[in-house]
Amino acid sequence: MSTTHSTSGTERRAARPLSGEDLVFRLADEISELREDVSRSSGQRSAKTLAKSGGLRVTLVVMEANATMSPEASDGGATLQVLDGRLRVQADGSVRDIAAGHLMVLEHNLNEPIQAAERSAFLLTVMWPEGAGAWEQEQASGRL
Repeated sequence: MSTTHSTSGTERRAARPLSGEDLVFRLADEISELREDVSRSSGQRSAKTLAKSGGLRVTLVVMEANATMSPEASDGGATLQVLDGRLRVQADGSVRDIAAGHLMVLEHNLNEPIQAAERSAFLLTVMWPEGAGAWEQEQASGRL
């Protein structure tokens, strides 16, 4: 049996499903909305979880130049797909520049901070191993 999850909504964003069939996103619109949020943020970045299903999580992130984002989890694998701009990612002891149009596959998820070399937008997809999925972690921490 699968459970459909949704956001709770905020003053600026209506509640919407995070899981289920036929989730479709117009990424250009989502990026524009997040860039507006960045202008109100002190952290020079903004993110929106687009989908959560089992151990899979897809998050859209925008960052201003020189902003950093630290990893929140290290289990499982991950991909970074740069949609706009350029990121500096440290993995396996070396720093790599990942530009728009590139996809980086990380077998062991993120262990080091990501830095925006310039204003950037990217998709972060994380897949937790069975028994360590996003929902289980959040339920255990009381965030759901």
